[in-house]
Amino acid sequence: MKAQNGFTLIEMVLVIVILSIASAPLFSLFSRAASSILINEKIQTAAQLAQERAEFLLAVRRSQNFLAAELSGSTNETLGGNYSGYTRNTTITQPPPGPGCPAGASCKQIDISVEEGGSPYAEVTFLLVDY
Repeated sequence: MKAQNGFTLIEMVLVIVILSIASAPLFSLFSRAASSILINEKIQTAAQLAQERAEFLLAVRRSQNFLAAELSGSTNETLGGNYSGYTRNTTITQPPPGPGCPAGASCKQIDISVEEGGSPYAEVTFLLVDY
């Protein structure tokens, strides 16, 4: 009688058990990667929304003037549409005296923050100077 080559049923079951135990950590890596991608997407969206607001305020400064109504106070926007759940806060204040504002110039500090679900994801701060 010839010797049979191949795997026994017990060997196959052992291989399946070992592979399933070894693959369990890999599946958790996939779920963590998916979670990380979602967080990165929220950060990118928030940064774009903050930049959009900053560019709007710079356009107001160019088209109207430094004392335009949009360039004072605070605004809180709850965004809708594709950005539902995002909140954009803009605060415009006089900056503290220091090296940022040149002598003899008028300055405004603009702080823009974007949150989603109460978690801050992006902040932009810049200084407008009027000579």
